[in-house]
Amino acid sequence: MKVDIKKTEEAVEPYAVIYCREISAEVVSAAEALGRAGDVITAYDNGSIIVIDKKDLYMIRAEEGRTRLWTADSAYETAKPLRDFETLSGFMRISKFCIINLEKIKRFDPMFSGTMQVTLKNGSKDYISRKYLPNVKKYLGL
Repeated sequence: MKVDIKKTEEAVEPYAVIYCREISAEVVSAAEALGRAGDVITAYDNGSIIVIDKKDLYMIRAEEGRTRLWTADSAYETAKPLRDFETLSGFMRISKFCIINLEKIKRFDPMFSGTMQVTLKNGSKDYISRKYLPNVKKYLGL
């Protein structure tokens, strides 16, 4: 199968178009693989490898040299560095150490120091650093 990648400023997020004469098993397999890319994330849980859907993630944090994935009620470790999650659609970096799922936000609270605190629907809280605050304000329409 021939593959071309083209960079364009018009693309909001990556998308793929497959041109084919016939829809073969290879074409269907490629389309399914592309459709799943980025939606499933692997992590470790007590020595086992588990699969987490990105919609189940609340936040991704770099803690003590490790990357942890936080869901509604659990935290898991992954071998991927935090920067690998920056391109996930629907997620935003809020500090050097944290990326949050925008669909899981419950509230924002301004802090005295000029930063903000975000509270997620599972009760987790984290601070938005000044460096990333303009992106959050843009997201909020402020």
